Amino acid sequence: MALGIVKTTCGLIKGEEYGGDYSGITVFRGIPYAAPPVGNLRFAPPEDPACWEGIRECTQFAPAAVQTPLSDRHAKEYYYDGFPEMSEDCLYLNVCSGAQAAGEKRPVYLWFHGGGLTNCYSYEKQFNPQVLAKKGIVVVTVGQRLNLFGYLVLPQLDKEQNGKSGNYGFMDQLKALEWVVSNISAFGGDPDCITAGGQSGGCLKAAMLAASPAGKGRIRRVISHSGLKWMIPFKSREEAAEIGKKYLAHIGLPKDISPEELRSLPTEQLYSMTAGRAIMPGDMVPDGDLIPYETVAECFEHFLGQVDFLNSCNLGEVQMEEIRSADAFYRHFKELLGTLYDAYDFEQLVQVEDEEAWLMSQKLAVLGLAKREGMNVSRNLMLNQMFGRYMDAHAPGSHVYNGLWTHRIPLTGEDLGSERDCDVALAWHSTELWFTFASLREGVPPDRPWREVDVRMARLLSSYWANFIRSGNPNGVGLPFWPESTKDYGYLELGEEMNAHQGIHSRLDELIHAFVQKEYRLDL
Repeated sequence: MALGIVKTTCGLIKGEEYGGDYSGITVFRGIPYAAPPVGNLRFAPPEDPACWEGIRECTQFAPAAVQTPLSDRHAKEYYYDGFPEMSEDCLYLNVCSGAQAAGEKRPVYLWFHGGGLTNCYSYEKQFNPQVLAKKGIVVVTVGQRLNLFGYLVLPQLDKEQNGKSGNYGFMDQLKALEWVVSNISAFGGDPDCITAGGQSGGCLKAAMLAASPAGKGRIRRVISHSGLKWMIPFKSREEAAEIGKKYLAHIGLPKDISPEELRSLPTEQLYSMTAGRAIMPGDMVPDGDLIPYETVAECFEHFLGQVDFLNSCNLGEVQMEEIRSADAFYRHFKELLGTLYDAYDFEQLVQVEDEEAWLMSQKLAVLGLAKREGMNVSRNLMLNQMFGRYMDAHAPGSHVYNGLWTHRIPLTGEDLGSERDCDVALAWHSTELWFTFASLREGVPPDRPWREVDVRMARLLSSYWANFIRSGNPNGVGLPFWPESTKDYGYLELGEEMNAHQGIHSRLDELIHAFVQKEYRLDL
C-alpha cells in the first residue's frame, strides 16, 4: 500500500502512485519549500512558504529556474522532448518514496542537479528516482535559484544585506534541507540519515551543504559525480561584484541601479539569454557566515565533521589538448611533469605509438597527470584518492570511496562524429547518471540502443549507490568489492570489468602521486 495523504508543516498533500513494476511507490511533485522569490524577495534570502487549506495536489512538476537551456550534449540526451516552463517562482522540490506509512526511517537521498550554478533542473530524465525508491531510498530532488537570480553580488545589495549579497541559491538549498529535516519522516524518511548528492555543479552544492556551519551535523554522507571540489578556491566578493557590474552593463542598466529598481524589472528585461558565462553571475562567495572561508578545503576542515564520501570521475572529461601522435604525447608530458619527467624515466615508463597516444593521454590525465586548471581540479582521480587520506587525518571514522567511470554507452546514428561519440568522448560527462539512478529505459533517450550489459551495469551501480546512502558502504552481497580510499588510496574502476585498485605499488602510481602532491602542495 502506497503513501496516501501526507501531512507536512504547511498542509496536506497528495502525490501520484506509480503502476506496473513500481506499484507502491509514490512521487510528490512540486512541493513548495519556500515562498516564491519574486517581488521584494528577488535577490533576498528565502522565506517560509504560505500554508494552505485542504489537500494540495502535488502531481505536476514546478517550473525550472530561469536560465539559458544548454544546447550541447544535454539537448539531444536529456531535453529531447523540449525544455520545461521556466520561472523565477522555482523553489519547489520533489519526493519519491516506497514507504507505506510515516516514520519508517528510510535513508534519504537529497539530490542537486548539475549545470554549474547556472543551468539545468531537478527532474531531468536521468534523475528518474523510481529504482532507488524501490531499493528503499527516499529520493528528494531540489530546484533552486540559479545564475543571476541565485548569485548576484553588488555593492548596493551588500549595503542592504550587511555585506552579504549573493549566495541566494545556496540559501535556497539550506531552506530545502530545513524542510527535509522537518518533513521527511512523514514520507517514511529518516531525517538523521541524509545523503546529499550531486553531479558536476551539483557536487559543490552537496558538499557545501555538509561543510557550512548552517548545515553541519545534518548531512551524514555526500556523493559527488565528477566534481569533488575539495581544492577549489571560491571567487572573492570583489570578483563577484565586478561580474555583477559587467552583467548590468551587458543588459544596459547603470551599475548603481537601486535594489528597488532591480526588483521591479520584468524577468525578460533582467535576464539575458545571450550573456556568456564570463559575465553571468553564478558563483558561491565567502560571506563570513554561511561560507566563512576562502576555500572549500578550509570549510571542510572546520565544519565537515565525520561525513562519508563516495566520489566518481569519468574517463574522457579532463580538459586538455588533443594529442594524436607519440611525439606530441611526450612533448605534452615533458612540459607538464618538469623534473619528474626524467626522474621517473617517463619515456621508458609509458611507451606509446601514434595510434595509442590520444587514449593513453586521456587515461593518464584522469588518473592525475593534468594541469591544475578549470574543472580538472574536480576530475582528478589521484586527488580524490588523496582526499581519502585527508579525511582519515581530519575526521577519523569517516569512510571515503572513489570510482572511475569508464563504461561507454552505446552509440546512436546521430552520435557519430559528434561530441557524444564515445570513440571520441569516451565515458563522457554525465553518462553515468543513467546507471547510478538506473534510469535508462527503452526509448529513454530515443534511439539509444541500450544493451544487456548496460542494464547489468545499471543494476550494479544503483545497488552500490543505494548501499552507500543506507550505510556509508557501497559494498553488498553479489557486488564486486569496492575498496576504501582512507588508508590505501583504493578505488574501483566502474566499467564492464569492475577492477578494484589498492595502494601505490607501480612506478607509474608513484609518479602520479608525486605529481599531484607537487601540483596541489599536499603531503598525504
